Amino acid sequence: MADANDASAVTASAAGATASGERTAKSIEDRRRRLLTFFSFGGMLFIWFALTGFGTGSALVSPVFLPSPGAVVERFVILSTSGYQGSSLLHHVAISMMRFGIAFAFCVVVGVGVGLLMGMSLTARALLDPPIEVTRPIPKLALLPLFIIWFGIGELSKVLVIISALFPLMSISAMQAVRGVSLRKIQAAYSLGASRWTVFRRVLLPASLPGIFTGIRVSIGIGVTMLVGAELIATSDGVAWMALSAADFLLTDVVLVGVLIMAAIGYGLDRIARLIENRLVHWSGKDG
Repeated sequence: MADANDASAVTASAAGATASGERTAKSIEDRRRRLLTFFSFGGMLFIWFALTGFGTGSALVSPVFLPSPGAVVERFVILSTSGYQGSSLLHHVAISMMRFGIAFAFCVVVGVGVGLLMGMSLTARALLDPPIEVTRPIPKLALLPLFIIWFGIGELSKVLVIISALFPLMSISAMQAVRGVSLRKIQAAYSLGASRWTVFRRVLLPASLPGIFTGIRVSIGIGVTMLVGAELIATSDGVAWMALSAADFLLTDVVLVGVLIMAAIGYGLDRIARLIENRLVHWSGKDG
């Protein structure tokens, strides 16, 4: 009996040591990743400083083409206090976020839903997949004048051009994620008496989430890009419009402020999506 207790204690101690070692290794890897990220951003900033002469006046590139980081920060402060073309910087950011947010939320809810339906049902796939595949290769900016003719110069046409780019991507990603679920898992669930709804909720949806989140994260970058196209025509506000209109007057510092704001929006949304994915799909890659 004592030998059995000793063996159990040794096993528990070994398991604890293994878990502690895994936590330590993960902590080291997290610190290493953060350090590499810091050096990556720091390297880009150093190159920018080097090209603009480190603020000494001996710039390798003319300030007309590439203002210094200090000049861009100064312009950002001015825009934050004085605005641009009669509207505050916050207004421009809020308008752009509204256009992107409505389109993105619609595609997450409806596009992912359609994709899940197509992945589960051959009938739905036969009905919905052909029109999505046919319209997917069409350059979406070419549709913007058509949307303006159909829906006017208001916000609807701008939101639709973003939706037209994101909807096929999200729906196809969700469909392929469902189709990639192991058939053995589904059959095992049915053999245990699970209903169709239970199989979807407990097997199909969790197993599809990594692929769905991949589509969502890719869509964030494409959506920010399409935002620029959406604000090309028939608008007088928005971050992309601000940058594009400033380019007409060679206000490169304003252009860079707009570009950096859009980059920060895209990067921030991607980090949020990654954080949500890590919380919801924490088991991804660990089921061996």
